Amino acid sequence: MCSIASTSAADVYSPMKKSPNWLVMPHDVMVDIIQRLPTLEIFNSARKVCRTWQRICKDPAMWKVIHMNTRYDGYDLEILTKHAVNLSCGELIDISIEYFGSNDLLNYIALRSSNLKCLSLTNCFHMTGSGLSQAVRKLARLEKLHICLIDINEGDIEVIGKNCPQLKSFKMCKPFRGRFKCDYHAFAIAYYMPQLSHLELFDIEMTNDGLEAILYGCPHLPSLDVRMCDNLDLGGNLGKLCMERIKDFKHNSTQNSWFDVQIYDYADVDAFY
Repeated sequence: MCSIASTSAADVYSPMKKSPNWLVMPHDVMVDIIQRLPTLEIFNSARKVCRTWQRICKDPAMWKVIHMNTRYDGYDLEILTKHAVNLSCGELIDISIEYFGSNDLLNYIALRSSNLKCLSLTNCFHMTGSGLSQAVRKLARLEKLHICLIDINEGDIEVIGKNCPQLKSFKMCKPFRGRFKCDYHAFAIAYYMPQLSHLELFDIEMTNDGLEAILYGCPHLPSLDVRMCDNLDLGGNLGKLCMERIKDFKHNSTQNSWFDVQIYDYADVDAFY
């Protein structure tokens, strides 16, 4: 068992030693180190180091940020995520989920995380726009909402805008697109999300009319990304207006896009159960 003894920097690391003495490391330093680990690593490894680290891993402050960004066959990641949310005891402020999840999980998170500020959902194919709009009704403090490959409509955007008045960053990539032109999403964003300071709309059917509505409906928008929106024609006055109004304007290359989703290594969660 490791102890939380009062130590100085010299006790933790000495020039005569090749590596720090982890067993006498100050509590706040240990917390800082563990918090930097991926969520699954905290479950699988960190909590097994010693009883002190096990206690740290049960501290609600450790679970203010949860990143479940892996797929692992044979384990129920929804159960794992719910357990992490429970450990946060309402202090969760940032959660990201990739490649799994359901409307039930969204509702579970929303009911227990009224302080949530950042929600990122990527390739969560079993989540729906209606499930998301129901969840955000309980997330009045949400500041960032990033969704990729979840089908939402203009009604869902209306609900998000009305129930999340502090929303500053919104990112959306639709799961499919037709060849038709459609500005419903853009008009809804312009009308219901006027407070945005960052907006990414990747690969949607928006036309110049929708983009113009956003420019005038969201006056505090220094960052705008409309890459792969093929119905836009930015060769004329609208393109010039975007360059003048938007400090960080992206509309060509997809390089470094948030939607270039990576597949992470699988992790062993067997010890959790």
